[in-house]
Amino acid sequence: MKRRHKSSFAIKKAQFNTELKEAKRRFPQEAFDEYFKREHITISFAVYSELLDILKTEKIYIDVRGENGKNEKQEISSSTIERFCRDFQNRINAVYLMQIMPEMGQVILDILWESDDTEILEFITSVRKKVIAKVIMKYLRDSKRIKEIAAFCKNNISEHVVFEQLLKNPNYQRAARRYKKTMDAKRLLFETIETSTPNDYTKLFPLARQEKRKFIIHIGPTNSGKTYQALEDLKKSESGIYLAPLRLLAYEQYEKMNREGVPCSMITGEERILMPGSFHQSSTIEMLDLSEEWDMAVIDEAQMAADRQRGGYWTSAILGARAKTIHICASGDAENLLIRMIESCGDEYEVQYHERKTPLVMDESAADFNFPSDVIKGDALIVFSRKDVHSVAAELQDHGVKCSIIYGSLPYDVRHREAQKFADGDTDVVVATDAIGMGMNLPIRRIVFLQTIKYDGINERPLTSSEVKQIGGRAGRYGKYDTGYVTSYYDYETIEGLLFSRMIPLRQVMINIPEDFLHKDGKISAILDTWNKIPAEKYYNKGDISEKISIARALESISDNRELIRRFIRIPINQDNRDIFGVYLEYYKLVNDGISPDIRRTMAEFGADTVDEESKDALLHLEIGSSIFDFLYAFTRAFGDMEDLYKILEGKRLISEKIFTILDKQKLNLKSCAYCGKKLKWSYQYNMCQECFRKRRYLRKHRQ
Repeated sequence: MKRRHKSSFAIKKAQFNTELKEAKRRFPQEAFDEYFKREHITISFAVYSELLDILKTEKIYIDVRGENGKNEKQEISSSTIERFCRDFQNRINAVYLMQIMPEMGQVILDILWESDDTEILEFITSVRKKVIAKVIMKYLRDSKRIKEIAAFCKNNISEHVVFEQLLKNPNYQRAARRYKKTMDAKRLLFETIETSTPNDYTKLFPLARQEKRKFIIHIGPTNSGKTYQALEDLKKSESGIYLAPLRLLAYEQYEKMNREGVPCSMITGEERILMPGSFHQSSTIEMLDLSEEWDMAVIDEAQMAADRQRGGYWTSAILGARAKTIHICASGDAENLLIRMIESCGDEYEVQYHERKTPLVMDESAADFNFPSDVIKGDALIVFSRKDVHSVAAELQDHGVKCSIIYGSLPYDVRHREAQKFADGDTDVVVATDAIGMGMNLPIRRIVFLQTIKYDGINERPLTSSEVKQIGGRAGRYGKYDTGYVTSYYDYETIEGLLFSRMIPLRQVMINIPEDFLHKDGKISAILDTWNKIPAEKYYNKGDISEKISIARALESISDNRELIRRFIRIPINQDNRDIFGVYLEYYKLVNDGISPDIRRTMAEFGADTVDEESKDALLHLEIGSSIFDFLYAFTRAFGDMEDLYKILEGKRLISEKIFTILDKQKLNLKSCAYCGKKLKWSYQYNMCQECFRKRRYLRKHRQ
């Protein structure tokens, strides 16, 4: 029998693996930890310099979607160089850095030769460079120091820096020169916006600086009566405006004030109800007109000024509202930052502290909460997606428990009615997302967190302390429940720790781009992007306007009609839904081409009559239709015939009525297997049951 000889490659690989194993065993972890703590800037700068050299000398490849739908590597060209420069900074993370710089370990090894640590020097001289580089990269990954290096590179690089390197790269000089004119325009735009932006952001609101304003800051947890006290003062004022975080809350106060004999109008992004003879207004925070004067203003949930998506509207209201007296309602973590903002305006203020009306405790009797057997009347069950709200409610309804449901994409009048059904005792429990935590006063005995992880639009992450306090604080209703209870389906101890932890003061508030900046010379998307890249002053931050930038780019891809784009991006829209965003883009194209959109055709296409209420997806289609009618209303106010507004509101009312009918049946669809239709638990992770999974795996195996 012949003996099989190992190839030279196999021998070298085995030898390398042996050396690598020995190097890992001898690796001086503590010495490296100490060195990296001391020299992390030097190491990060060396990696950053190498990154610039790669951009300046190497061929660069990007991922593109091929004809078969799969990602493929493609070298950058004159058609992709602009996108590469623009997106490079955002793409940098630990994984991307290692992909574009496979020799990073060698770069760091070169720095280590300058170390005066004997233990490190002995280690790097005793092993081959290739082996050491491998060990160093493993250390960077395991210790998470690779993330620090990636963050340094991301903070220091920019679109202009990337372009300057490619301009020197012999592979891309020709393509880069074609892009130079665009980059010069962007650089000029950056300088224009930077010089136009004052160091003191209060100067962005000159009309408010001419006013003598008095702030009353109401600080307290949920269910402490802080908003109630502010609104009682608002009713007594000669004229006033209530600024709500949600359309539902604006609607509730509009109804309440009119019911109590104070004529009040309501203005939101999607609806406008003008009450004859009213001197009061209830609005969502985004609708504040900074040119209007009021006797009094109430800014609710002001801790939202720190929210990365919407926070800038609260900041604008605090710095720019023109009212003699301004009530601000906020949680305790916002107090210091609010005072700093008001002092920077030179305005007077006083702070009023509010205590909870009812105590809030963990429900120790339900520490091992079982679903659905432990659900009782007065519970609010919290999950973090529309899909899970439906699954939980359907499972409860299947066990004879009547449910109200509340989540963000439901029309606000439906949410209001569902909340009222729970308040009146027509339903036993409410199943809701965190939309319930923002000012909704419901008679909730106990909050039950069925989930402790939420998707925030970017990542799935654990709940924060402020989120748990905001939602959990809804338990207990003064006059009905003497104590509010909180429990959790998972992580009882974690929820308890977050609920009663010390509040961490907010460090930053968001600031919006001034409206007049959008009239500067340049594409709207470029102006927004440039504003976002200029570092903010003091305790301010630019927040996340990536969605607005994306919408502007989508409109620009149709036509760069800047005046029209400025008007369109003011219309609230859901970019993630293909149907809704498709109507939005279609209307933009028609208006740009000088054609009046056929609103009645759109209403007929998405109206209540097109949906069979027995259909499994009836609620989803009705919610999409309601959002499209919201767009039609906002569009018509900006561009259309005012006579169409009544027809739009009537169409929206019919959609809500059909949703009412479906929800009143208390027969939501249970989660089920996509293949056999078997009923599944709401918490089951997959859309296929175990039996179908095994059958399909068996069939695949035997086909092979």
